[in-house]
Amino acid sequence: MKKRGLVSCIIPAYNEEKTIGGVVKFCLGIDEIGEIIAVNDGSSDGTLSELKKFKDKIKIINLPKNSGKGFAVAAGIKNSTLPYLLFLDSDLFNLRPHHIYSIINPVLEGKADMTIGMFTTPSQLFDPLWRLGGQRCLRKKDILPDLKKLGKTKYGLEVFLNHKFAKKRLVVVPILTDKKVHNIKTSKQEDWLANYVKEIWQITSQTINIKSAPYREKIKTKFIKDISSYLQISVDRIKKYLSEE
Repeated sequence: MKKRGLVSCIIPAYNEEKTIGGVVKFCLGIDEIGEIIAVNDGSSDGTLSELKKFKDKIKIINLPKNSGKGFAVAAGIKNSTLPYLLFLDSDLFNLRPHHIYSIINPVLEGKADMTIGMFTTPSQLFDPLWRLGGQRCLRKKDILPDLKKLGKTKYGLEVFLNHKFAKKRLVVVPILTDKKVHNIKTSKQEDWLANYVKEIWQITSQTINIKSAPYREKIKTKFIKDISSYLQISVDRIKKYLSEE
């Protein structure tokens, strides 16, 4: 049975003028999504202008400066009114309704405490980087006690959530697709390289913080390898960026 209108969809956005409108328009067509909260995280492009086209249908939070994904998501949660939360990246495209249902249904049906949607092709099915996926669904009440901490994670949001739900029912949902749905940015933007290096550092810092906290388990070797894989891919992308003419 569908649970209509019980999901708050939070979409943090930083310089995503080309894709944010499509993500919002798509989400407006999903019955289970009762409200859409788009958070403009200090964008310097036309992201806010794109969001204002939907001002009568969604909630728009405009942050005056770029504060990181964790802060933006926390701001969205604070302004949400429904019991379930769906986090979506703002650079998605070619989305289909079954993509969203695959992510939200296990939580709505009480079969999972948090889901991670992993868009993948058959050849990438066992990619270790699923842990860093931004498409997630969870119950609002489960994250509210840690909202202040979440707001300080910046781009280490996914690492924080993984540890928060490590001993709960965390379900990874492989979403097989033959079309690209997630934009990997390697275009020449003035601040792209600096932002990407900053993101890598924030994810790594969040991992170190969790490891050093006395109430956390020691991070397992496999997770460290996953972070290492992420960093290697990041280095490869930086090399590609530097080689562009």
